Amino acid sequence: MKRGFTLVELLVVIAIISMLAGQIMPSLSTAREKGRQANCINNLHQIGIAMEMYYQDYDDYPTWLSIMVPSYLATDKIFICLTDRYRGITGHGNPQFPGGNDIPPSQIPGYSPPYEPEFAYRNPNVTACSYIYEFSPCTCEWFMQGYASGTYTDTDLNQADTNRDGKVSWKEAKLWQASYQGLSDTLPIVRCFWHTYNYGQKVLNLAYKDYHVFTSRMYWENSSD
Repeated sequence: MKRGFTLVELLVVIAIISMLAGQIMPSLSTAREKGRQANCINNLHQIGIAMEMYYQDYDDYPTWLSIMVPSYLATDKIFICLTDRYRGITGHGNPQFPGGNDIPPSQIPGYSPPYEPEFAYRNPNVTACSYIYEFSPCTCEWFMQGYASGTYTDTDLNQADTNRDGKVSWKEAKLWQASYQGLSDTLPIVRCFWHTYNYGQKVLNLAYKDYHVFTSRMYWENSSD
């Protein structure tokens, strides 16, 4: 004679399944994030190849990543990190540095008019980008804040401000770091913070010059691998 499970037996089975699921789910989440990281690394490699082609043509770096679409990159989907839950609509995600966002300025959280005119040099057809572009033409917030607080001197400003307009752009600040601080080997030109924001992983960086991808903490200057 067949008999079904009793209520107690069913509850025991459900409890065991719940315990097993609780152990398996973190591993699955980690595996999915590793897959998203691999996709992001591939994006950065593709961006690096496009930047090298652009540099060969113009002997300079692109004003914005977005202007490489469609001549050097077939699609702007390459600018989306899958770990970015906003899919690039809000930019790189750090509100302290709006000038590194390659998205329409009206979409940048906490950033209001008057917008810097340098944003007009980007491709208006690209409306989403998960990455910070550290060679952008906009004012470099961290350098100018450091100068105002005395961290950087008049000598630093004169060295960095190559076009003598009284302010330092992101590109000028980065080239100053490379030339005067000896950081060119690990200087990032494109960075992805989303793996850090959402999962506590290290930042993915595309290096300028040879375009290799490396990991670092948020402050890459003294924490790169």
